[in-house]
Amino acid sequence: MVLPEKFKESMKMLLPGEYEDLIGSFEKRPYSGLKVNTKKISVSDFENKAPFRIEKIPYIKGGYYINDTDAWTKHPYYYAGLYYIQEPSAMLPAEILPVSEDDTVLDICAAPGGKSFGIIRKRPACLLSNDISFSRTIPLVKNIEHTGWDNIFISCESPEKLSRHYIEVFDRIIVDAPCSGEGMFRKDPSLIKEYEKKGSSHYRPVQESILSCVYPMLKAGGYLMYSTCTFSDEENEQVVLAFITEHPDMQICDIEGIPGLRGPYDRYSGYSGLSGCVHVLPHRFCGEGHFMALMKKSEDSEPVPAGGADISDISCGYESLPESIREFFDHLSDDRLKILKSRRYLTSGDGFVYILPNGFEKLYDKKIRYVRTGTCIGFIKPSGAFTPHTAFALSLDMNDFRPYIDLDIKDVNVIKYLKGETIIDDRAEDKGYVLICTDGYPLGFARSDGKRLKNLYEKGWVIR
Repeated sequence: MVLPEKFKESMKMLLPGEYEDLIGSFEKRPYSGLKVNTKKISVSDFENKAPFRIEKIPYIKGGYYINDTDAWTKHPYYYAGLYYIQEPSAMLPAEILPVSEDDTVLDICAAPGGKSFGIIRKRPACLLSNDISFSRTIPLVKNIEHTGWDNIFISCESPEKLSRHYIEVFDRIIVDAPCSGEGMFRKDPSLIKEYEKKGSSHYRPVQESILSCVYPMLKAGGYLMYSTCTFSDEENEQVVLAFITEHPDMQICDIEGIPGLRGPYDRYSGYSGLSGCVHVLPHRFCGEGHFMALMKKSEDSEPVPAGGADISDISCGYESLPESIREFFDHLSDDRLKILKSRRYLTSGDGFVYILPNGFEKLYDKKIRYVRTGTCIGFIKPSGAFTPHTAFALSLDMNDFRPYIDLDIKDVNVIKYLKGETIIDDRAEDKGYVLICTDGYPLGFARSDGKRLKNLYEKGWVIR
C-alpha cells in the first residue's frame, strides 16, 4: 500500500519508537467482526448456530472476529437481525461508554449505525440516533430497523439545531466525529485520496464545533465519548484539550482494562487532564486505528429544569388507531397486544404509523426532522387500507403473531422471500397476513390468498 508522505512524516513524529511496526501493519489483512443482537438470540445460542467460523473478540460482549464479511451479509440470519457487522476497534467506544437502563442517549454522528447498535444493546431508556446527511441516514434507518429494537428515534439534523432544542436532555452522548480516516487506510484505501485533498486541518473545526454543540445537551453528571478513526493529534488530543479548556467542568476519565490501547503520546505527557486519552493502534490491537476520550460533566454543573413535550394533539392511543391496524393487531399474542395497548402512536405526513417509545416525551420536538420515531408498524392508504412494515415484523418474536410460517434455513423459499418473490407453501391455507420466519426468527410479512404468499418484504431491502 502506498501511504501519503505527509501521513508517514506525521507518524514518525508522533510514534518514533513504533513507526516501523505501525507502517508494517498496513500491509496486513484488515480485521472484520460482528456483534450479536441479544434482543433476538443469546450469545451462547449464537455460538451454536453460527454458520461460519467465529473467534471471540476480547472485551466486546458478544463480539466476534470473522473472515468473510461478504458471506455473513448474504446469510438469512443477517436479514433476521441476529448480528451487526462492524470493524472490531469501532466497537470499543460504545462498549466503553457506561450506559444504564434509565439513560437517555444521543448518538449525534450515527450513520451507518454501528455505535447506535452498540449502545442499544445496553438497553437504555431511549436513544436518539442522528446524522446530518440524509443520504447517510437511509442506511442508518435500515440497519437500526433490522435490529428490532423499538426505543429509538432517528433524526436528520445539524448539531447546531439539536443543541437549541435539547438542553440538558441526555445522560450519555457519543460523538464519533468526521475525521481524516488515517486509521482506516488499510480497510478502505480509497480514503487516502480524500486525505491527500483535505488532511487533518480540514476536520478540526468541524470536530470542535460538534463538541461545542453537544456540551449544552449533556446533563450534569453525564458522560461524553469522543472518538475518531484517525491517529492525528490535531484531530484528537488537541481537540479534546481545547474542549476541556473551554469547559473546565468536563473531566477526562481513565479507560482501563483493555490491553493494546496506548495512552497519550510523550509530547503530551505534560498536559493536565489528557492522561485518559487512548489510541487503538493496528500493530498493537487486532483491529484498525481509533482514538477515544471518555469525559464526564461535573455533578456541580448548574442543572436545567427538565422539560417534556406534549404531543397529545398529534399522537394517539390504541383505541384511536384506524380499524385496519387494530384488526391487524388481532393476530398478535395476548402478551404482545397488552404491551401495544399501553403505548402511544404517531402518524407521519406520508401515512406511516409508528409505535412511540416509552419516554418519548423527553425527545419529541415538533421542530426536529425525524426520519423514524420508534417502530414503524406500516402504511395507511387514503382509503384506510393497511400494509404492515418489515420493521414491525423484526421487532416481534415468532410466537407473537399468528399465523406464522417457519422456513428451514436451507429452504430455497427463504432466499426467494428475501428477493421479494412470491412463494408457495402448503401451510398458507388461510387468507390474510402471515409472519414469515426462518429457524424461528422473523424476516417479514406476506399475505396469503390461500395458495400463494404475496411478498410484503420492503422493496428497498431485497437481495439484489
